[in-house]
Amino acid sequence: MNIRDFRLFAIGICLLLILQPAAAELLTRADWPAVRSGTAVVRIPALQRVMRQFEGMKQGVIVIQYPGGDRGNEWALELRDWLVALGVASHQVLLEPGSGFPDTIVIHAKERSR
Repeated sequence: MNIRDFRLFAIGICLLLILQPAAAELLTRADWPAVRSGTAVVRIPALQRVMRQFEGMKQGVIVIQYPGGDRGNEWALELRDWLVALGVASHQVLLEPGSGFPDTIVIHAKERSR
């Protein structure tokens, strides 16, 4: 990574911290298990933290902001499918394009707006 790329990455992280809810978690490709099972997915620390927050909400939703392109879209759909398989209602999972980072999903729980 050259200095320009590093600066852009650092600026992106700062913007993420400013614009995202305090409880936002980053899920990178390195965090995502190669062999996926329900057991492997529930062991991901970022998902554990988001789920704890989500479970404490009356009208909560989980927001998945995913990287662009087909690969990011497929990853977001797979993550949503795992959350649904593990008991989260599909209408409680919102997919939003544009995580702002390649190979990174930003995920957080929030109260549903009325």
